Amino acid sequence: MARTESTPYAILGLLSIQPMSGYDMRKELQQTLNYFWKESNGQIYPGLKRLAAQGLIARVHDRRKNRRERQVYTLTAQGRLRLRNWLAQPPGAQPVRSELLMKLFLGHSAPAGACLEHIRRYRTEQESLLAMFLVIRDSVRKEHRSSPHLRYWAALIEHGIRIRGAEIEWCHLALRMLGSTANSRKT
Repeated sequence: MARTESTPYAILGLLSIQPMSGYDMRKELQQTLNYFWKESNGQIYPGLKRLAAQGLIARVHDRRKNRRERQVYTLTAQGRLRLRNWLAQPPGAQPVRSELLMKLFLGHSAPAGACLEHIRRYRTEQESLLAMFLVIRDSVRKEHRSSPHLRYWAALIEHGIRIRGAEIEWCHLALRMLGSTANSRKT
């Protein structure tokens, strides 16, 4: 696995929590990790196949009552070691790509009020996300109070809360800055 390809490590990481099927991973990514990690089905299923061929994961039988057998995977000792080694490496640089910031950068050419409206909409989105993170924090604390993963998950949720708070604060500042600029351009 190449250092820059992180999908296999995300799969190994999910399997370190508990055995899962590809469907289980997809659901976990959509419902929980979507705030900071995105993977497509086109990455998950081929990734599972490659990891199994490399001996890093193994298929286990999971037959639930009145259901057909599912393909569930678990980490092998070799997979656990590979994951631990990757977790010890410093994270790679993350590319930044923000359409909002690009539009603000080019804001002088935008129609009057467009940038202010973009920021207001972004602030509303961030306020909604902040409220959701607060609910998630309370829920995770209750549902996983005895989990060894709790302190790591709590730190991650706190990151989301703090980032949303900082984004909202920036929106207020940017609205003040651009609002005064828009008023001075009218004269």
